[in-house]
Amino acid sequence: MATILIAGCGRLGMQLGQCLQQQGYEVIGLRRSWVDMPFQRLQADLSQPISPAILPAKLDYVVYSATPDQRTPEAYQTAYVDGLSHLLDALPLATLQHFFFVSSTAVYGQTDGSWVNEDSDTSLAKFNGQIVLAAEQTLMATEVAATAVRFGGIYGGGRGRLLSKVRQGAEAQYLPPNYTNRIHQDDCVGVLDFLINLKQTQAKQLAPCYLAVDSDPAAESEVYQWLAQELQAPAPIMKNVPQGSSNKRCSNQRLLALGYQFKYPGFRQGYSAILKQELAAPSANP
Repeated sequence: MATILIAGCGRLGMQLGQCLQQQGYEVIGLRRSWVDMPFQRLQADLSQPISPAILPAKLDYVVYSATPDQRTPEAYQTAYVDGLSHLLDALPLATLQHFFFVSSTAVYGQTDGSWVNEDSDTSLAKFNGQIVLAAEQTLMATEVAATAVRFGGIYGGGRGRLLSKVRQGAEAQYLPPNYTNRIHQDDCVGVLDFLINLKQTQAKQLAPCYLAVDSDPAAESEVYQWLAQELQAPAPIMKNVPQGSSNKRCSNQRLLALGYQFKYPGFRQGYSAILKQELAAPSANP
C-alpha cells in the first residue's frame, strides 16, 4: 500500500493517520515535538531547512497540516510559507503522486454575507488569509500534482471554546446577520481520506482546490441560540452593529459533486454528537 507523510501532525493529522493506517496505508507523522504516535514518527522543525536524509526515499502522498503557534504575520509566514518551502526542498518529488495542503477559508475576506466558492475573489483577505494563499501559490508553482483543501472553522476533536463561551453567556451578532462556516474534525478527516482514496484507487483527477465546510453556513445568532437551548445556558445577548469582520457563506458544491457525503452536514448534527459524548463521559469514568 502507498506511503503517506503527514507533516505538522497535530490532532487532525493524528486522527487522519490512524484512519489511513487502518486501511493499510503506511503512515509517517512528522512534527517538531517528540510525541507518541500510533504509527511511524519523525521529528523535524519545519521552520528550518530539513535534511532529505530524514525522509523516506519514496513517498506517495503528503498531507501538509502545519499550523501557526501564534496569530501573528510572522507565525503564519513560518508555519505556512517557510515550512512548506522547507519540506518541498527535502521531499523525494519524483515518487510523489499527490500533495494535499490543509488550507483555510480565511483566504476569503468578504464582509457582506455573500456566497463564495473556489473561484471567488481572494483579494480582500486579511494577513492570515493572504499568507495562507501565498503558501497555496508556492505549492501550485511547483511541478507536483497538488490540491489545497480550504477548511472552515474546525470544531470537535477536543475543541471546546465555543461551548464554553455560550455556557458563560455570549454576545451574538444579530443584525446584520454574521454568517459563519464550520466543519467537524471527523469530516476534515473524512474529506482528506476521501480525496486520497479517490486518487489511490481510481486515479481520479482532482481539482487544485476544494472548499471543505458543512452544508449549513448559519448566522452566528442562530448557532448561539441553538447551543444555549441545548446547554440550558443563558440566552445569548443579541447585538446590532455595522458589519466589519469576515462574513461570508462558503459553498461546498464542488466537494459534494465529487461524491463526498458529510457525517455532520450541519452544526446541529455535529454539536449534538459532541454533547452526547459529554453526557456519556461521566458514566464511562465514574
